[in-house]
Amino acid sequence: MAATGGVCGMVACVTWAPIDRAELLERSGQDPWVRWATSSQVLAVAGEQGWACVGPWRPQLAHWGGTAVVRPGSPGQAESEALEVLARLAEEQGVAVEWFSTHPGRELAVPAGLETTGSGRWDFMWTREAPPTADPVPQGVELEELHDHDDADLIETFGRRHSESFEGFPGQGFATLWLAARDAGGELLGVGALHELASGIPHLAGIVVAADRRGQGIGRLLTAELTRAAIAEAGVSTLGVYSDNTVATRLYAGLGYRTAHRFHTRSLTAGMQ
Repeated sequence: MAATGGVCGMVACVTWAPIDRAELLERSGQDPWVRWATSSQVLAVAGEQGWACVGPWRPQLAHWGGTAVVRPGSPGQAESEALEVLARLAEEQGVAVEWFSTHPGRELAVPAGLETTGSGRWDFMWTREAPPTADPVPQGVELEELHDHDDADLIETFGRRHSESFEGFPGQGFATLWLAARDAGGELLGVGALHELASGIPHLAGIVVAADRRGQGIGRLLTAELTRAAIAEAGVSTLGVYSDNTVATRLYAGLGYRTAHRFHTRSLTAGMQ
């Protein structure tokens, strides 16, 4: 298949050719991101420098984004060229790329028609191992299921009160399961959800514990139970965590999660042509 994008001149030539998901899996070495965060709708390119892809993050073609993964020492413009090709392919499909990631320290220049509106750094983690059930349940704490729509206000109010970066999105139909931790008196101590990615794989989201009850095992309890539910459903569980949240990262690693990628993600929007 002919290459659809490249830069040649005084610097090394960077070319990217479109590939399908089967070849993307092969070229990426069955990368966990490709396996579990991409669907059949993914748009992908590959070249001597590595691979890149974009696709819907959530079902119904919502929130298109992706990443480029290149070899160390690749030309600085490699990811930028990949994004330019992918943005063009997405436009041909009638969709827009809303976010794109590189590994930290890599440059990204957005193509004409897009502009960067923000950025963040996060880890994509995964596990296929159900956490053991031997952990003691915090005394007086019980779990119950909440309803994504009917309990949306309760979840949103609690989440915002105890975390400025709460991203549970209750009431929007993203969650297949919400769990709440309560004490013996019924006070809400923590919440967490399973979302469904466009790939069909469950993804932990919106895990928040009351500020005055942290460090008591409540977050671990919610994470472990949600992980067991995800693995029972799909054989794998995924999550994203801000890279600077070392407490959460250690908790997830202790429950069997592995970091597939550490991403620097740029939010994108249509800009001036």
